[in-house]
Amino acid sequence: MRYNDVTVIIPTFNEEKNIGVLIKKLSKLFSNIKIIVSDDGSKDRTQEVVVECTNENVTLLDRSKKPVKGLTVSVMDAIVKCKTEFFVVIDADFQHPPNKIKEIIDKLREDNDLVIGNRIKIHGDWGVHRLIISETAYFLGNLRLLKKKFPKSDLMSGFFGAKTKLVNEIMMKNHKKFELKGYKILFDIMKYLSQDSKVNKVDYEFGLRTRGESKLDWKIMYYYFRSLFKWYNAIKSKKFNPLHNKYF
Repeated sequence: MRYNDVTVIIPTFNEEKNIGVLIKKLSKLFSNIKIIVSDDGSKDRTQEVVVECTNENVTLLDRSKKPVKGLTVSVMDAIVKCKTEFFVVIDADFQHPPNKIKEIIDKLREDNDLVIGNRIKIHGDWGVHRLIISETAYFLGNLRLLKKKFPKSDLMSGFFGAKTKLVNEIMMKNHKKFELKGYKILFDIMKYLSQDSKVNKVDYEFGLRTRGESKLDWKIMYYYFRSLFKWYNAIKSKKFNPLHNKYF
C-alpha cells in the first residue's frame, strides 16, 4: 500500500538522538509517506540530522525565529503546510509506536474525521504525582467535551491523525482560541470539532523513552488547564492569521 496521501508531522525540540532513526523507520514502513519535522529551535543537532535525511518526501520546518514557541503552534504550522489528504502527528521519542500509524490511516480512510492514539497501558514508573495529574486532566477534559458525545479517549495524546482540510478549516475559524504555547493540540482541535464529526481511536501501549530527555514539566500542565478553561476568550493579537500566513 502506498501512503503518498499522508503526511507525518513530527514536532521536535532537542531530539538529535531520535529523529534520524524515526525518519528512516517511517520511510521503511510506509512507501512514499510525506514527513514534516517542525522544529522549535533545537539547541542540539536535530536540524542538521533532518537536513541529512531531506529528500522529496522529508521536509524540515525551521521555527527557530518564530516569536511564539510551543508544541501546539509547531504542529499548527506544519498542518497549514500539509498538501496531503491526511496527516498524523507523532512524537520523536518512540513512545508512540510508528507501526500504529497504519491503523490510524486505515480508520481515516474509512471516513473518520479524527483518529486518536489511545493509551491503554503505560510502561515504566510514572510516579504518583504524574499519574494523578494525568487522571485529573483526562477526567476534566472529557467533562469539557461531554456534550459532543465523542467516544471516551486519551485527550492528552500527542499521537493522532485527521483529515487535513477539516483541521485547517477549524484552525482558520478558531485560531485565536487555540492555546498556542500549549502542548495539547488534540484537545484544542476537539473543542471546536463539530458534534457530528466522526471520531475514532486506535489503542496502543505507551513506551519508554530510550534516548534523550522527557519534556514533561508543570508548564505543560499549566497550558493544558489554560486551554481547558479557555471558553471563548480569544487571543487579541492580530499577528496570527494562517489564512494570510502572517503568523506562521
